[in-house]
Amino acid sequence: MNAYAQSVDTYLAQRVLTAGPEQQAALLMEAGQRHLGKAIKAIEQKDYVEQARCLGRVSEIILESTTRLNFEGGGELALNLAKIYDWWTREIFEAGTTRNVARLNVLSHHMGQIRQGWEQLHEKQAKTTPFTEAHVGDRVV
Repeated sequence: MNAYAQSVDTYLAQRVLTAGPEQQAALLMEAGQRHLGKAIKAIEQKDYVEQARCLGRVSEIILESTTRLNFEGGGELALNLAKIYDWWTREIFEAGTTRNVARLNVLSHHMGQIRQGWEQLHEKQAKTTPFTEAHVGDRVV
């Protein structure tokens, strides 16, 4: 791995570690879209080993997204997202097997919509959470 790739990985890892649950969900969708884009490019270049690697990463991301769902607190929304993620997993397998770029583009679009929803939820919660001041001695920082 070159120095640039290592710095990008370090940056992304830091983003994930400092993110709240909604931001982490959005970051997972962002990573899924990025790997779908790489898979599509690999199909177009007839690099089927890279295609398989990238689609495998997307499958891992979907699995991680599914395991993060809060079924107790999330109610119907969590159940519906689980159904969507299950459909995505099947669709990745089918689209990867047939090398159907159009189907992968649809998945990327759906991931973008879910990502946007997570980002909006994060923004909404950030606006409703009151700012707390940190005090050092008698000074506000």
